[in-house]
Amino acid sequence: MIQTFLKDKLKELLPDLVWTASFRTTDVNAGTVYYEGGGQPAQYDVPTRYPRYMVYVSSSDWKFAEYAAEEVYQSLHKFENEIVEVQFYKDGNVVAVKSYRVFLITAAGEPNDLGVSNDVRDFSINFDVTLTEIKGGNII
Repeated sequence: MIQTFLKDKLKELLPDLVWTASFRTTDVNAGTVYYEGGGQPAQYDVPTRYPRYMVYVSSSDWKFAEYAAEEVYQSLHKFENEIVEVQFYKDGNVVAVKSYRVFLITAAGEPNDLGVSNDVRDFSINFDVTLTEIKGGNII
C-alpha cells in the first residue's frame, strides 16, 4: 500500500543504502520496505485500516547497519498526519491512483538486531500504521 512512499522517505534519509520496496535486489548495503498485512480494519466507524510494515536493513559495515536501523526507527516512529498518493500499474502503465491519510506510524518495538551472516549485519524495524483511504481517488 504505502511501502513505496516509505522507501522514498528513507532513501532521502539514508542514501548510502540501495532502497527497494517489496523485494531485495542486493544482499549488501540495502534497505527494503515490506508490506506485512495488518490488523483487522475498523468495522463501525470511518473505514480505518491498520497495515504493518517491516524495514530490513543490511550492511557489511556493522556499525553503519546499527546506525541506519536507529535512523529508520527515529524517522518513522510517531510520524503522523500525511497524505500519501499511491499509483497502481498494469503492464507498466498507471491504471489507478489512490490517496491515503496516514494518521500515525508507530514502531512495534525497538530495532531488532538479527545478527551477522556472510559478514553482513541485518536489522529489522517493524511499524504499525493507522490510515484511511481518501475516497474519490482518481481512476485513469
